[in-house]
Amino acid sequence: MNTSHLNPSQTRLMLWDYISRNLNLSPQSKLLLLLIANYTDPRSLKASVPISLLVLQCNLKEPEVNRLLLPLEACHYTERQRVLTDAGRSVILCHLNPQLIQMALRAQL
Repeated sequence: MNTSHLNPSQTRLMLWDYISRNLNLSPQSKLLLLLIANYTDPRSLKASVPISLLVLQCNLKEPEVNRLLLPLEACHYTERQRVLTDAGRSVILCHLNPQLIQMALRAQL
């Protein structure tokens, strides 16, 4: 889908609107999705949000964030990717599933 005509704010607003109105989820699960949407790059439609940032922004403990992410992954709303930092530490990054992004953008066009 070509989103080049949309500015970054419009893309994020479309994601927020779709998540808020169309997904039947708990408030905490929606909050996680909205936070990831907030960090989604409007041009690549990808976010690389570390779990630690979700913990910080949601004011939840890491096990709780992980517990909330499991059903979101099962429903194909989010995806996780494990990467190694320059220091050799393993970090888990989250992003919205491309299908969710496409559904949100199509719903608004």
